[in-house]
Amino acid sequence: MPNTKVAMLEGKNLVGQRVLVAGDDHIAREITKAILEEQGFVVSIAENGLGMLSQFEKDKPNLILLDVEMPEMSGFEACERLRSLPGGENIPVIMMTGRDDAEDIERAYEAQATDFVSKPVNWAILVQRIRYLLRAAKTFAELERSQLRLISAQKMANLGYWDWEISNDKLYLSDQASQIVGHPFDAISSQEKYINVVHKEDLEFFIGEVNNSVLKGNPLEFEYRVVTAEGDVRCIRNVAEASAVDAENKPTWYMGTVLDITEQRRNEETIRRMAFYDAVTGLHNRTAFMEELTLLLSFHKRMGAQLAVVYLDIDDFKRVNDSMGHHVGDSLLKQFSDRLVLALRSSDVAARNDTSDMLARLGGDEFTLLLSSLRHQADAAIVATRIHEMLEEPFLLDVGVGNGAGKHELYVGASIGIAVYPHDGVDADELLKNADTAMYEAKRGGKSTYRFYVDDMNDRALERLDMESSLRGALDKGELSLDYLPQIDLITGQIIGVEALLRWNSPEFGVITPDEFISLAEDTGQIITIGAWVLEKACAQLKQWQEQGLSSLKVAVNLSSLQFRYGSKLEALVATTLEKTGLEAKYLELELTESIMMDDVEKGIVTLEALKAMGVIISIDDFGTGYSSLMYLQRFPVDTLKIDHSFVQGLGVNEGDAAIAYAVIVMGKSLGFNIIAKGVEEQAQLQFLRDKGCDVAQGFLFSHPIPGDQIPAFLEQFDLDALALRR
Repeated sequence: MPNTKVAMLEGKNLVGQRVLVAGDDHIAREITKAILEEQGFVVSIAENGLGMLSQFEKDKPNLILLDVEMPEMSGFEACERLRSLPGGENIPVIMMTGRDDAEDIERAYEAQATDFVSKPVNWAILVQRIRYLLRAAKTFAELERSQLRLISAQKMANLGYWDWEISNDKLYLSDQASQIVGHPFDAISSQEKYINVVHKEDLEFFIGEVNNSVLKGNPLEFEYRVVTAEGDVRCIRNVAEASAVDAENKPTWYMGTVLDITEQRRNEETIRRMAFYDAVTGLHNRTAFMEELTLLLSFHKRMGAQLAVVYLDIDDFKRVNDSMGHHVGDSLLKQFSDRLVLALRSSDVAARNDTSDMLARLGGDEFTLLLSSLRHQADAAIVATRIHEMLEEPFLLDVGVGNGAGKHELYVGASIGIAVYPHDGVDADELLKNADTAMYEAKRGGKSTYRFYVDDMNDRALERLDMESSLRGALDKGELSLDYLPQIDLITGQIIGVEALLRWNSPEFGVITPDEFISLAEDTGQIITIGAWVLEKACAQLKQWQEQGLSSLKVAVNLSSLQFRYGSKLEALVATTLEKTGLEAKYLELELTESIMMDDVEKGIVTLEALKAMGVIISIDDFGTGYSSLMYLQRFPVDTLKIDHSFVQGLGVNEGDAAIAYAVIVMGKSLGFNIIAKGVEEQAQLQFLRDKGCDVAQGFLFSHPIPGDQIPAFLEQFDLDALALRR
């Protein structure tokens, strides 16, 4: 994999570009600084909004990464003040927020931010966005300088000049003017000949501009295209004025200049595409879509016609990114958008002839489509059905690298929401929001389907109510169970522990993933009862294993945010459970995410210290995806950091993920923490973690989650070295 900064920056033009990182999180700043410096950027940092403004005056950076939540001055206020400073009007600003909600996004754009990213940060995409914005900023600056040079050149009339003697139609072009037009002098020695090189689409406009100016004796200044002798199309700016008149004050002679502005117009088109088109798919982006939707709503209001906004989301797209890599995800996005363009008839799409014009990628795996002048709402359902039909064929994706590269067939679905004007909204924002709501209803309704927006979305409420009712009885009916994921010591190769994972096998809904029912249990408060059952079940299971001779194992149990907020009740629960099961506290590991711990820092520290005093092990789960700071990390009585699987998946593929994983290992071990890596699935990932000093790993490379009664046999036959040799 190439590892030179010049290669990573796609040429020397971006090497040494200055990036200012502003945020109050020391760890996040340092990780960001390390990753960007590895990519060749020169990075300076600021601790808050005021510091950013001061550092901007000092360093004059090319781009600013600005956190939303900071003390003294928020990122929104800092961005607004920046725009009023000299040189701050056009500098690209990327705002970072830990809360991926519409309000923060709207406030970021109101503060005149250029872009925003949500935490946890996808570093590969962030680096590409930074490059993208730096290139756009550079092109914009070059365009401004080009315009200044153009004005000067026009005044000096030294880019290419021409004389036209009107009475006998003699046209003289200088050598440079002849080169600009792309024809020899004898081919364009008169106006009659010259019009033959004007682009046929501009010919009527050209003749009209010339005749109107000559008849009135007015100056000439307009743009048009010519076709060179080689067939190239060039854009020309023509500037002239009458240099002689007859006794009746009618012009007899015109003198002027020609300027080739092809490159300027090309740059403007590039900037326009950057501003209004998605780089991955080539479709319109959110900005262009919202502008077009607003215009079409005005038209449909006058005509009294219906218009539909169709909102599409690729089902389980995150799984593709996580398991196959973002390059495969981008390829899927491109193929998906191409298939949409081919599948939709031009009559289905509003206004323009190019069907892709009214398709847009809003971001991530979300797309939108406009259907104009609907006769019936059912017409939108026909389009949604056709989209689902087109997804019945698999996508063929290039997966892997080197000898392991190959084609992979992938089937994906799409959840679709539909909002119709004027019934479901009368402005662009309302229609898009309601279409989005309907899309999520489709996703909750089983994915690969569509839903029309209705005011109360009854389907969602009924489905949620049914699942909530079933979950209330799941524990008593024996529908909940635990599987265990082994954890391997990377030094000894031995299994030293397991993580308890909750499963729900519902007779009504089938196998339900924790992602679906854990949030429901938290919302309804059932997680307290379920969590207590999980804790006791896991501790009792480990005690049973110990009695069978497996004395070295420990068990890790995940805590929910609601459990952790219970504070003293949680402490009592843990103490009672340990006493009831007879398990020593040192064999129990409690896992919490960064975000849970940061909800109420001071109260959290008290709770953790009480648990730690019992002798249990405390672990931070999914480390690197939240927003804990080094200061708090040192205050928390924590034993273990678990590297999030999203970073582990990128090892050997994404240098940013590798840098983060290594930084967590080095930082964690320097602070005395044990380091566990989650989601290890490839031998290369295991080798990286071993080489960098990671202590423990878990993932499908070693084993899938298995029932408790199978753990003793698995431990007996497990051999890490033999596993490595087989793969």
